[in-house]
Amino acid sequence: MKILDRYLLREYLRAFVVGLLFFIALIIVVRLLDYDLKKFEDDISYTTAVKIVLYQAPRRIMEMVPIAGFVAVFFTLGRMVRRNEFTAMKAGGISVYRLLAPILIVTLIICGIFAVFYNRVASPAFHEAHLLQNKVRPRRGRNIVFKGKDNRTFYSQRIALDAKKINQLTIYEHDPENRLDRITFAKSATWTPTEWELTDGFIRHFEQGVEVDYETFDTHVIERHEDPARFIGSEKDPRAMTIKELREQIAYKREAGQISRKEQVKLYHKTAYPFAAVVVVMLGAPIAIRFGRAGFFAGLVIAFFLSFIYWALSFATLEGLSENGKLHPFLACWGANILYGLVGSIMIWRTPK
Repeated sequence: MKILDRYLLREYLRAFVVGLLFFIALIIVVRLLDYDLKKFEDDISYTTAVKIVLYQAPRRIMEMVPIAGFVAVFFTLGRMVRRNEFTAMKAGGISVYRLLAPILIVTLIICGIFAVFYNRVASPAFHEAHLLQNKVRPRRGRNIVFKGKDNRTFYSQRIALDAKKINQLTIYEHDPENRLDRITFAKSATWTPTEWELTDGFIRHFEQGVEVDYETFDTHVIERHEDPARFIGSEKDPRAMTIKELREQIAYKREAGQISRKEQVKLYHKTAYPFAAVVVVMLGAPIAIRFGRAGFFAGLVIAFFLSFIYWALSFATLEGLSENGKLHPFLACWGANILYGLVGSIMIWRTPK
């Protein structure tokens, strides 16, 4: 690695880390302590409130990575412009592309690290915060409706995964024309790897929507395709799911004939958003070269403005359209990255060499 590369990366990484730490502290104080705590109920304990704040923090950190990247590149290149170092490098035959290459490469590596952090740390932590904030027990659920495979819909009054038991389970089965075909009710149900074991219930048979038969049973066994954990997991916020969980949920919903647009959007979002910092840095570099003399605070204002446009375009507009079925999830989630990357590439190309 050349001296120039070491110098650029040292200055850029130092600015990135300092900026990220500053924005993390800012977002925790302003958004978490001020906004999130206001939503807590009066009877929540101080310890639980602190846990919720800490569990929310990783997801908030992800929101600050693109801003930290922009500020870092603006500060690093802007200072080089003010000190005429950039002019000296150009005079020495160093092109803008050669200057930006190590910064973009290290930013890409940082984005890869944060992509793993987003999936493995931030998403599970957000789920824990959601459980604490809503006082939900992750291994139990009440009054759950779940659409399974083979046109079966399940209603469970109470499910306990740890005890492997369901109280008052009703199974509605429909024919290919979506007409009610059978209703099976059991006061209690347990399960094996392949079967539902029902106790003390009845079965009602229908033809053309009219009941034609009724029978009771003490015990009854039917084939099981559904994972009982999904009865509760289906209520899990897609934002709190890992990439693996989202893929499994999407595959299951497709087999069961359920709509999975929201999960598809969140899946692509988890792969696209961590790399927002790269395209933001691509925009920030030519802006810093052109307007770096304006100073650090000018770069801070521009960073927040561009990040606001990114979030408004990606989250509020494109992802919203995709969840409503009007845009493909890939284009919705990667659209802002593609647009910012294209604009940044053009600006770098047009930067005086």
